This record gives sequence, C-alpha cells and structure tokens, in this order.
Amino acid sequence: MARVFLHVGAHKTATSYLQGSFYANRKLLKSAGLCYPHIGPNNAHHALAGQWIKINDLPENFYGPRGPEGIWNDLIEKYADQPGTLFLSAENFTRCFPEKVDWADLAARLSAFDEIKIVYTMRRQVELVPSVWSQITKVNYQPSIWSFMHTVIDERRAKGVPVDHNMVYEELRQSFAPEQIHLLDYSDFRHHPGGVVGVFLDLMGVDLPIERMAPPSETEANISPDALALFVAGVVCDDNSQPPDPALTRYIETQLDEIVGPTRTLLARHEYARVSHRFQHGNQSLVEKVQRYQPGFTFDEGAPARRTGVSR
Repeated sequence: MARVFLHVGAHKTATSYLQGSFYANRKLLKSAGLCYPHIGPNNAHHALAGQWIKINDLPENFYGPRGPEGIWNDLIEKYADQPGTLFLSAENFTRCFPEKVDWADLAARLSAFDEIKIVYTMRRQVELVPSVWSQITKVNYQPSIWSFMHTVIDERRAKGVPVDHNMVYEELRQSFAPEQIHLLDYSDFRHHPGGVVGVFLDLMGVDLPIERMAPPSETEANISPDALALFVAGVVCDDNSQPPDPALTRYIETQLDEIVGPTRTLLARHEYARVSHRFQHGNQSLVEKVQRYQPGFTFDEGAPARRTGVSR
C-alpha cells in the first residue's frame, strides 16, 4: 500500500528542523519503510510547489526542459505503486501571496497514492507574526513593522505567509476530504518527548526510536533571531535596506534577557491585543470543525506575554 504524507507548513513551526532531521536520516528512515526523497536544491521539497508558484531561491534552469511537471511525474512513477510511505515537506505550499498553489491540481496528482494525508502545523498568531517578521529581516531587510502589522490585520497574512489558520483549512477542504487533513499544534509538539520529529514519526507510524535519529546542524534548524532584539538593532543601525549586524543583534538580545527576561514579544500592547482578537473566533471555529474528524485536537492560544514590545 502506497501512502503519501505531505507537510505543507505553516512557516516558522520548526519546519526547517524537521526537514533537516529527515534529510540527515534518509537511509535510516528508508530501512523503516519511509522515504524522504532528495529533490534539491536543499533538504526540503520546495521545488515541488514550482508547478504553481515562483520559487525565488531555485538556481537558474533547476528544473531543466521537463520543468516542475517532470519532478512530479518521476515521484508518482517511482512511489505511487510501491509499498511504504512517501514523506514530502515544504511550507511554501501554503503561501498565499502573490501566488497560490492550485489545491485541486495537487489533489489530482496525489490521487495516484492509496492513502493521502495533508499535514498542517499551526502556531498561535501572536508568536507566528513576530517570527515571520524576524525571518524576513534576518535574510533580506527590515520591513516597516507598521505596514507589516496592517497587512496582518487587514489581509490576514504576514507578507506571503497566511496567518488565518481557519482560512488555510477551508481551502484544503475544497480539494481534500476532512479525513485526509491532519492538524498539529506547534505548542504541543514543542513539549513532546521526541519534539517535532517524534510527533511526525508517530503520525506516520514509523517504528524508530528518536534516539537513533541524528539531529540537523544548527544552520539547518534555521532558528530566527529574537524579534525584539532584531527590531532594536535595526533602529540602532538606522538602515532598513539590509539586515542588522548579527553580532549587534546577539548583544542586544543578551541585554534584553537581563532587563526584560525571556518572555517578551515584538508586538506593542495594542498590537498584541488586536492580533489576539482578530483571529480568536476563527481559531475557535477551526477547533470545532477539526474535532469532528480528529478527536482530541486542541489549539492552545496560550497566556498573554508578560512583556510586550516597545511602544512605537
């Protein structure tokens, strides 16, 4: 029986750590009946989404003359008729701007497998929003936090990342049966004994002790800098065209640890309250929908942060 598990994000829910772990342990996983294929150019499967959206970090001519279609055809031909489980992971499948994946087309491609499971990992919005902002700032430049927050509230997205999990679920439901969709709460698997890797191994029924799995490198884990420290470093540098000096950001983070403590957020008090209120109803509605097909599912929105960001 051929099974496919497609992990579609969300961004900043330990996706890079998960992908790095499975990539580093491909041979071990294969012996346990799970295949995590190397597609390139990195250890995730972002190139698969190139069938529908532009992938900016792919090398020129990556796909070759056959294009993204060729990669999909090869995957289906190789794995759809073979026993075992194919695991694919790419958070850009759920990107919502400026382009979106055609879920109906994706469902048609995956229909070649006997069993399909779409896995979406959720994170509370008051954590997700600063983390996305931090990732953008770390890699490219420091976007205006004010315009960034307007987009979050008005359009329910953090740049191209959807912030409304209920919206993502409803889009998935248009092309997949509810039994084919599985949601995971980031706060849950952060405290799981095996972490995010252990949760996914359990979900896919892979009988492999987590102790045998080699961890990814710190670089592959892609941990974003503290968002508040990054913001302050950007103010000090007074240059939004490029990321702040990492050494300066680390120094400011150590100072904030002493002065403010670890429980802090980039969001100002009114922003924190607006984000919480903006998505609270949708989160509650989503839990009610999912529990019909995934008994016991919860989404912990957590307690308010003790320290919010600087007044802006």
